[in-house]
Amino acid sequence: MSTLLYAFLLLRAPTQTPMLAAAAELVAYYSCNLCDGRDETGMGSDGLLRGQVGCWCGIEGDGLLFDGMDDWVEFSGRVNRYFTTTDFTVSFYIKPEGRAPYLQDLLCKRPSCTEVSMMDILLDPSGKKVRAMLYESPVNHFRELEGRLPASTWMHIALVREGQEARLYINGERQFESFRCRGVDLSNDMPLRFSNNPCSDTRPFKGVLDELRVYKRALNDEEMRLLYRLNPIENAVMDCVT
Repeated sequence: MSTLLYAFLLLRAPTQTPMLAAAAELVAYYSCNLCDGRDETGMGSDGLLRGQVGCWCGIEGDGLLFDGMDDWVEFSGRVNRYFTTTDFTVSFYIKPEGRAPYLQDLLCKRPSCTEVSMMDILLDPSGKKVRAMLYESPVNHFRELEGRLPASTWMHIALVREGQEARLYINGERQFESFRCRGVDLSNDMPLRFSNNPCSDTRPFKGVLDELRVYKRALNDEEMRLLYRLNPIENAVMDCVT
């Protein structure tokens, strides 16, 4: 999605369509179609590729290919402002490679491997789960969110924080929710990262990342289904050669 198309979507009549669900209050968007980490909203939250991040077919166009060893992305700019006490949604597609027995790093914003002021999303291939954690402290946090991995090669993952509720979605459908009777402050100074987690019991992600979006609001269930309909996994190209 180009910057011009993004602007056009924001100006359209407020009919609920998949494209509008994808554009409203979007603060960072990484299509990965140019095989880099540029933020296509034009708001300056570009990602810096580390290691030898490659290029492969994505859920739509191209995606970023991670080798599972030392490839990762660090995101700068205003995208880091929204993981505090406010509502947000993060949405992305992955295509894991292999079935390694250890946890793999997906998206995180945490200063250390402690349960303090952090957000973390992990892939658990052996347990066939996706895990999401939102912590202010060990005593004030959302219960760990878990979603079952689909049988498909590609999967869409989304994490939503809305006030005192957190929700995890897989392929457009709500899998798990958690509630707190008081606010949970996730604030920390570390940049948002993909495939780079400070915990020693996790490994970098191996596979393809595509269509990463960050919103400064909480998408509801219907909006999540609409967003997923933009790129349903059954439409994915499985063979880059052909």
